[in-house]
Amino acid sequence: MTFDAASFGPITPDHIPPFAQRLRDAADTVWEEGYRQPFLRELGDGTLDRERFAFYLLQDYRYLKDYAKVHALALTKTTDPEIMTFMVDVQSAVFNVETTVHRKYMAEYGVTEEQMDHVRQSAFAKAYTSNILAIAYGNPLVDVLVAVLPCAWVYADYGRRLAREFADTLDANPYKSWVDMYKTDEFWSGSAWLIEHIERLVDGLSEERRAELVDIFVTGVENEYMFWSSAYDMQYSWKQEWSR
Repeated sequence: MTFDAASFGPITPDHIPPFAQRLRDAADTVWEEGYRQPFLRELGDGTLDRERFAFYLLQDYRYLKDYAKVHALALTKTTDPEIMTFMVDVQSAVFNVETTVHRKYMAEYGVTEEQMDHVRQSAFAKAYTSNILAIAYGNPLVDVLVAVLPCAWVYADYGRRLAREFADTLDANPYKSWVDMYKTDEFWSGSAWLIEHIERLVDGLSEERRAELVDIFVTGVENEYMFWSSAYDMQYSWKQEWSR
């Protein structure tokens, strides 16, 4: 059955179409453990060590360059002007919005432009970006959309939940601006767009292909977990003693 966006109505965090709900359910264990891990707990209550947050920001800054490449590659897999426009808009946001936020934060933490431009990518971040880049190079468009969905959806969900859970103390939280950026309906709209288009593109796909997409999504959520976890431990390699 073809997904009918008009009859389904607005896609909201509490109103998700069937295949997206299947993705979310498959990733539930790691998704919820991710929200409960120390990095997010301490960010939410404002006690996260500044050095850990700076490590995360540097890795995220490096990640976003590859994230932009993935969306550039997605442009080559469609002639749909709406999808092409979305991909261009994401790249623009990475370089004109997200990067500006990172540079502002970095200045506050005393991190130099040179450090930002030459940051070493952690093994965990590299595993994440290598995976989504490989999918973007070799797989159909729907696979690429599913591969980037965890980043958008996890951030939107965690941002909204942190804002609710820590509402009473958020104004005094040094990380309030981070939470404020990801809790918004505007940020959620990116997830909603991806979910709607994935829902349309899975129509007619075999169960085998759908299962492959579920695996791509769960792997992405697992990589999101490791991104936060390795930032909390400020860990560049699989074992600390391997770091160089």
